Amino acid sequence: MENQKQGHFALFRSLLSKDWAKDTAKLAMWIRLIGEASYRPRTVEFSGKEWNLQPGELVTTAAIMGRKLRDQDSHEKSPQAVTRMINFFAREGMITTKGTRFGTVITITNYAEYQAISPDEPRERPSDNNKPSTGAALSAIPDEPSEEPTGEQNKKLLEQEFNNNYPHTPKGGRDGDQVSPEKRKAECIDYDSYLVAYNEEVGDRLPHAVAANEARKRRIKKLIPQLKTPNVAGFRSYVRAFVCQAKPFYFGANDTGWSADLDYLLRDATLTGVREGKFANHKEPA
Repeated sequence: MENQKQGHFALFRSLLSKDWAKDTAKLAMWIRLIGEASYRPRTVEFSGKEWNLQPGELVTTAAIMGRKLRDQDSHEKSPQAVTRMINFFAREGMITTKGTRFGTVITITNYAEYQAISPDEPRERPSDNNKPSTGAALSAIPDEPSEEPTGEQNKKLLEQEFNNNYPHTPKGGRDGDQVSPEKRKAECIDYDSYLVAYNEEVGDRLPHAVAANEARKRRIKKLIPQLKTPNVAGFRSYVRAFVCQAKPFYFGANDTGWSADLDYLLRDATLTGVREGKFANHKEPA
């Protein structure tokens, strides 16, 4: 009877004719997105905040979604793999996303056009002739606890990350040297993960980045070795430090309305400025 109480959603057979649906991970991801999307306007609590969701919207994170997508050996999908699938659906025009540091709101495109909402759908009054479905019902609200650090924890993490933080210069090799497996692995950069980290850290305070074009890929690749921790986590810490340090000017509080963006943070001078406290936001008297 539990499935009966949680209602149902529509899946059209034409879905199975799509080339991308042959990828079982993408197909499972798409079904879960539709199943977890709200079918009516409502307010939910997630990551310690209230979110006003409209029909076709859900709030989650790549890490949480990855824990819900497992293979036959119960191995979870990595946040990077989830991010690549989300970006694929966005490029196909199937969803739109709006990320903050606390979570990402995913909106199913044209949800209301094919998910009919009947007046007797609410779970409080199931119909007697409404048979339970054979599949497992999906919960509409992510229930995993937030792992987001508190404001005080953020400050301590930033102090640890950027005190005495000097550029890390990789060791160069002679022409003809064998490329080690570690170096080959380091050269495989998941650029979309860097965009997601940036979008989540800046939230709604700065413009979001939606495309990892060639220029940005070159800048990200150049910036990574200069981070104290040369990976996505180190880049996330850098962006978080900028957001915490920067004065209102960099968030659009100026005469021209200019604000920083991903391209600004990919500059060498910006990274150096964060390390040296150039953007420190000295509080003005109230």
